[in-house]
Amino acid sequence: MSGQWSDDAFLDRLRQIGDPAADQAVAGLIAAGRTKDVSAIFKTMRANDDPLPPDAPQPYRDFAAAFGGLPPHLDVERLDRGGAAFYRNALPAVVAMLASSLPRGYAAPCLSEILTISNDLENRPFNRLMGVVQLLINLSDTGAFAPEGRAVMTALKLRLLHAGIRTIVPRYRHHYREQYGVPVNLEDMLATIMGFSWLIVDGTQRLGVPFTEQEAEDNYYLWRVFALLMGIHPEGRPHDWSYIPETLSDAAEFYASYARRNDVRTAETNPHGVVLAQDNLRMMEHFVPRPLKWLGFRFAPQIWMAEMMTPDEMALVGVKPLVGHTIIKTLLAGVLRLGRSAGHHWVFATLARDILQGMVDFDRGGEATFSIPFTRLDLRKKEFC
Repeated sequence: MSGQWSDDAFLDRLRQIGDPAADQAVAGLIAAGRTKDVSAIFKTMRANDDPLPPDAPQPYRDFAAAFGGLPPHLDVERLDRGGAAFYRNALPAVVAMLASSLPRGYAAPCLSEILTISNDLENRPFNRLMGVVQLLINLSDTGAFAPEGRAVMTALKLRLLHAGIRTIVPRYRHHYREQYGVPVNLEDMLATIMGFSWLIVDGTQRLGVPFTEQEAEDNYYLWRVFALLMGIHPEGRPHDWSYIPETLSDAAEFYASYARRNDVRTAETNPHGVVLAQDNLRMMEHFVPRPLKWLGFRFAPQIWMAEMMTPDEMALVGVKPLVGHTIIKTLLAGVLRLGRSAGHHWVFATLARDILQGMVDFDRGGEATFSIPFTRLDLRKKEFC
């Protein structure tokens, strides 16, 4: 491949770009002593048409006013189809996220080192998962990308959250910028978005329960729009798509380049990623009901990982592929096929959405609203998992 998405010079530039507008807003909040006000604002404002509180700090107002928002000429119907495609395929999609997207991300130290700054987050994988699930819901609900939808507000919050992380990283990872570039840079953000789009499409295909071609394209379109909202564009050109892979083929090329550039050579050189992957594996095993564990289904997570990752990829995060277990593999494949077939009935697709939101509500005491971390202790709170 010789396209832009495997061009190291281009990707090196992305690695040195953060989000200057969000960074300026967070610096202003710190200088004004208004850091404690932001969490209350984030809990109040959940959709793009929620009015700003009259006492909102000026740096927040300035960032919200300058925020590029939705690009023109969007295909809103296609965005809704992309969200519906996720709910129709919710069971295999969540399996792909847990057993492929997350552990593949942990193979990159530039990501795993940031995720473990709190010295606590790595031991709470379920809490972090619920934050990810809330993100998926915020983007997949009908009307999420309408002018008054939740996707725009979610992007604004996450951009400020990332800016907060960029202020923390130098205190606890002194070597980070020299070794990996700007914390939470455009290359890393793009890889994370590809993890929730391209890797899920790829993972479900490897599991034998793929999205249809139209579902895959529509869902990827949704994530491309969200990537633009997240600031993945040339500075000062908020509606310029040139930093975002246009097709699923381009996305595959980019992610292969990202893995080549960022994945470790051995698990020993990525201890943070190994811890995250092992805790993620234990969390998946915990989801298996005890009676099924007695029947051998406690191996289901490793079996699914082996279906979607190569032995070398699994080794990078300290997980060994399992040999055998043919009967269990056959039964698991049947469960996924049944889940996918059921999801294509609107009743079950709606139920999948309600179950996912119910999990978040149970863990968080309500919808996850996100906020800005200003200290390492902040990262231990549920808003940042």
